[in-house]
Amino acid sequence: MSEETTESQQGATKRRGSLFFKLFVFIVIAGVIAGAGYFLVKNGIGGSNQAVAMVNGEKITRTVYDERYARLAASITAQGQSATTTEAVAAIKNQTLDNLITETLILKAAEKENIKANEEAINTQLAQSKSQFADEDTFAKELTAQGFTESTFRKFLTRNNIIQQYLAVHIDISSATASQEEVTALYNQAAAGNANIPPLAEIRTQVENQIVQTKQQQLVTKFIEQLKASSVIETLI
Repeated sequence: MSEETTESQQGATKRRGSLFFKLFVFIVIAGVIAGAGYFLVKNGIGGSNQAVAMVNGEKITRTVYDERYARLAASITAQGQSATTTEAVAAIKNQTLDNLITETLILKAAEKENIKANEEAINTQLAQSKSQFADEDTFAKELTAQGFTESTFRKFLTRNNIIQQYLAVHIDISSATASQEEVTALYNQAAAGNANIPPLAEIRTQVENQIVQTKQQQLVTKFIEQLKASSVIETLI
């Protein structure tokens, strides 16, 4: 295989990974999302409008659940991982349900606060995602691989935009900073298992960003846990 072909494939993989991250900015908040077959879980609950969970009296339907499960499984498959092992099926099922419960809680709370989607921001994010690919057809193929159409992807971006706005109002992420001690400790930990890691001076920003992002994730997780604790949630599958 030529170097040119290898580099081309690596570039495509990086673009896929980048898009994958963008697609699941929110789900990552709930734990994600990550991670072969286009597999739908059926647990003997009949009817597409049958509830799989109730969140403060609001029903999450089997139709929505199956759609999200399939999308997550497709995305995992696109990353070269299996979504059909017993462990993977259980993990995807739990993640899908948790994502939907969290999303429902936040979107309903945002609705009460009259938080609306920022269409300009959504258009910008869509354009940025498209810009990672050579043309519209390539972008569409990648969306399909991730379990989306452009229409459902835009709906995802809309939900994600509202969620981000709501979280920004309720969580002070400015408190998430990286101290010198933390940077040094994380770098030393990484260096202990990787003799080829660049000097700290060259990657300090990346190390700091990782620490800050981890702390921000912890703040979001804590807030979501509090939101769940004050809610009435019933899972039915």
